[in-house]
Amino acid sequence: MKRVIFCIVVLIALLGGQVVAAELKVKVPKSIEVCSQSVEPYQFELACKGEAVQISASEQWLGVVGSGQLSPKVKHSVKIWAEPNFSTAERTAVLKIVGVQSGRVREIVVSQPPYLKSIVDGFPARMEGLRYDAEMWQKSGICSPKGSSALLSVVSVSGNKLTTTSERGSAVAGIGVGDYYLFAVPVVKAEAGEQFDFMCTMTAMEADCPKYWIFEYWDGGRWKSVEDRLRTAEEDSSIRYSLYNKHFRSAHNTTFVQSFYVTEPIENGCVKVRLRALTAGAGKVKFTGSSKYVSLQMLRYSGAPKVVDSKRMLFIGNSFTYFFGTAFMFKEIARSQGHYVDAVVSVKGGQEFSEHLKLERSREAIKQGGFDYAFLQDTSPNAAKYADTQDKAIIDAAREINDLTLQYSPACQIVYEHTWACPYGDYRGYGCYERLDSLLERGSKMVAEELAEYNIIVSPIGKGFKIGRERNLNLLHTDKRHQSREGAYMKACINYLLIYKQPFTAEVSNCGVKAETAKIIREIAERVVLSE
Repeated sequence: MKRVIFCIVVLIALLGGQVVAAELKVKVPKSIEVCSQSVEPYQFELACKGEAVQISASEQWLGVVGSGQLSPKVKHSVKIWAEPNFSTAERTAVLKIVGVQSGRVREIVVSQPPYLKSIVDGFPARMEGLRYDAEMWQKSGICSPKGSSALLSVVSVSGNKLTTTSERGSAVAGIGVGDYYLFAVPVVKAEAGEQFDFMCTMTAMEADCPKYWIFEYWDGGRWKSVEDRLRTAEEDSSIRYSLYNKHFRSAHNTTFVQSFYVTEPIENGCVKVRLRALTAGAGKVKFTGSSKYVSLQMLRYSGAPKVVDSKRMLFIGNSFTYFFGTAFMFKEIARSQGHYVDAVVSVKGGQEFSEHLKLERSREAIKQGGFDYAFLQDTSPNAAKYADTQDKAIIDAAREINDLTLQYSPACQIVYEHTWACPYGDYRGYGCYERLDSLLERGSKMVAEELAEYNIIVSPIGKGFKIGRERNLNLLHTDKRHQSREGAYMKACINYLLIYKQPFTAEVSNCGVKAETAKIIREIAERVVLSE
């Protein structure tokens, strides 16, 4: 008996006076079933005695709110979050509860039913304006663009209850650090090495909104970022971000474009991307819901030729650039022809050069630098105004924005756009198509000649619109001023040909325009740029 007592004493001494628990004393559910999607964390009760415990999840789609470590206390309310199950099969994960002192383990099996009944290809996935199920978004924080099987959702890993509303867009309030928008596009099969493009227009609706966000895509069983596109926050060098979304008194949306490749094939699954908040903010954010903008889209290039070159391009403009996403279309057309475009975009309605020079977001876009080409879109009537009045202020503002662009991109080729005539405002006050067409063309040339030292290229978009009008193409939006989808395509085609100087191949993207109409537009663009 003395020998037994002696052995116990020695063992206690070796363990620093702590007795190893014979078993982990916790009380938890044996299993949990979470919803296929939810904007609220799931909560369950856990009772533990004698030692602290650490909780962790076995799969990345499941997690514990907070650090996961609980003190030895009779009862705890534990919150867990689950990413939506955008698949056709139930999935399971394990919550491991580990005694900090004993190392003993208890497990809870967590199951989640599938959201999808079948996989139907969702590409191209375009969410424009309010073309999605707003009621579903408000009810469950998940929706699908009309006419597409793509899925948009929002996930709270912070423990915050996210409030989803439809306010001219998919708005969310209460976002915490780590919470994210998730965009999933079903695909029957995608090969390893395929390229995809993600594009969005995001808005900070209130001052107290998450500012910094990181873009990530799911590949090879984990979330990855595009490392060479990450930037460092000026006020905190530990924050490496993809985009910033800041509230401005006069709204200036975030326009974000990102390409990525998958390294592993996908079969009967989803291509998934997310925008994850790196900083917190209770204020509402949204993907813009105005019909003027491309709110959100993702494209794939499974049949496109291999990339033969890469160019970095800047797009600064106003509504004549953002209606139907002409910069997005340019990138899509270029990639379908084997050219990669790294695009940086700053657009704001009604802005001329003098106003862009005062905008934080436009100046910040220019200062990113390293551009091969810069498409600088002045307000449309300014070219006609210069031909009519030779207003020196137009030239002064143009010279200043050119200098700023070249300061950060010394080898950049600057491109101005000769825009189109329209009947709005009595043809901008000039009375008829013919007079406005003439002034826009002549004024664009005069501005470029006045600034000859910059060797500016003028894109003849207005000529394409004139020919299209003569052929009864509907290139104007219903307001008879801005471009329609077909007009945006005309602009993108002409700008593309101006840079690459080769006719289109048979596999060029139609960018959502009807194939027959797109073919006519491309023929006009080739005539204007390559033949005249």
